[in-house]
Amino acid sequence: MAAREASHGAAEGEGLPPGGLPPERLPSRADARRNRARVLAAARASFAAEGGMAPLGAIAERAGVGAGTVYRHFPSKEDLFEAVIADSVDGFVAEGRALAVAEDPGAAFFGFLERVVREASLNRALCEAFVREAPGRAPEAAAAGARREFGEVLSVLLRRAQEAGVVRADVAAADVQALVAGCAAMEQGRGPGTGVLTAVMCDGLRAEQAVTKFRNGMEEGGGGAAGPRDEIGRCEMCGDPLPGDRTGRAGRPARFCGAACRQKAHRRRTRASG
Repeated sequence: MAAREASHGAAEGEGLPPGGLPPERLPSRADARRNRARVLAAARASFAAEGGMAPLGAIAERAGVGAGTVYRHFPSKEDLFEAVIADSVDGFVAEGRALAVAEDPGAAFFGFLERVVREASLNRALCEAFVREAPGRAPEAAAAGARREFGEVLSVLLRRAQEAGVVRADVAAADVQALVAGCAAMEQGRGPGTGVLTAVMCDGLRAEQAVTKFRNGMEEGGGGAAGPRDEIGRCEMCGDPLPGDRTGRAGRPARFCGAACRQKAHRRRTRASG
């Protein structure tokens, strides 16, 4: 009797998946992919407008799916947030890699910074993510790979610009990331379309020679006087006035007020290149 029941049960269950549901009641892989894409698109729009505070229920409603479908793909709202951020950062990484072989390293570096700050200032989720990632904050695990690649690309762009003499040699990639995070947050507070603070940030990163060349070009082109900052040279490390003759070793323009600041800059460059 037991053998017949077992045989009968096997016949009834033949062809069923392990969960016991008939195939017509299971979502196909194509449906699952479509649902995941819809959830991500809805989350991208919601997080961009509201940041991490966007309700998961509202995201599910915007996607046209139930909350269970969202949780099936993303166990928590934080997982969904990180997936959206990883997707955006991947886009920056791809653009940065293309710029890493550009003919003009300075234009590539500053163009990349301006693009990242602009996008983050218009997107609350991205802005929050960059502030989280600023030095001293623990990175989120879900997008750690994308963020690591972003840091690597930024380091390459920075190094090329420094080697070309366009960017200050005493700046490390971590410094630039902190500036990007702060600048994006401030630009967001000022409102879209300004870009003034981004320009100030970029000017502060330029090497003294590049700044002088830029100012001279402004004067020759009738852009007005450069102002008092041209009259008094400042140490790149501490900001103190440079010696009166403003001439350093080997006859080049002085960049540091003394040996101590010169050594500090050298140690910082060594750490950045290591």
